[in-house]
Amino acid sequence: MTGFILRIIAMITMITDHVGFSLAGNPMIMRCIGRIAFPIYAFLLADGFLHFYKDKDRVIKHFSTLVILFFVSEFFVDTLEFGLNFSEYFESQNVMITLLLGYLGMIITEKIYPRGNKNNKVDIKNICVLAGSYLLLGFANLMMNSNFNFVGPLLVIAFYWFLRESRNAKNENNWNWLKRFSYLLLIFSIYLPIYFWVRTDFGSYNAWIQTLHDYSPWILGHFFAVIILSLYNGKLGYNKPWFKKLYLYMYPLNAAVIGLIHLLFGI
Repeated sequence: MTGFILRIIAMITMITDHVGFSLAGNPMIMRCIGRIAFPIYAFLLADGFLHFYKDKDRVIKHFSTLVILFFVSEFFVDTLEFGLNFSEYFESQNVMITLLLGYLGMIITEKIYPRGNKNNKVDIKNICVLAGSYLLLGFANLMMNSNFNFVGPLLVIAFYWFLRESRNAKNENNWNWLKRFSYLLLIFSIYLPIYFWVRTDFGSYNAWIQTLHDYSPWILGHFFAVIILSLYNGKLGYNKPWFKKLYLYMYPLNAAVIGLIHLLFGI
């Protein structure tokens, strides 16, 4: 499965999620399908960074693009979620903040543990700095009420480590499908329980179990994401300029269209 196919799946599942949430009465099946989108977007962000992390200009340009997309998307996403209830607009931030924080985490990782540097020794000090940085990024996402609470940025970072370890110097897969699937499943097995625990406001065991039960279709959606991502062959596939722009701007574009329909027809 190429990067082109992953991008198509990401866009379709994201639109399905937004339509389900804003226009279709929030049916769980559509939200379940929508749970596939963010893991793929996070994975592709990490994959892209891995290809140009040594190019400082591209890293800065990509980071700046994410910042611009956040500001462009914010009003449209707020409209999609809250209509014209302006008082609620500051209660949540769009997912670009989550991706930005994850991006910062990858930059920090490369500063402390550059890929391919055999002389870069692992020591307690560096581990503590990395762990502290990751925790701060997670809490920043949580405090800003951005998507996927504490663990959103950490998923991007986890994917980056996964891709670093599963690729050779030419960015080709070193691991077979079963190994890739097993490691991705492990990542989600850690990510999801923490996500739902935070979602209960760090509540009791019973509250956590109840939330897991209530949102079990979400877990199924993430499991499908694991299968899809494990099939990625590391190849870009079709990547014409028009498609790159479509993928880049689809998030604010679909939010604007769905938000407008929501306002005009009161759906």
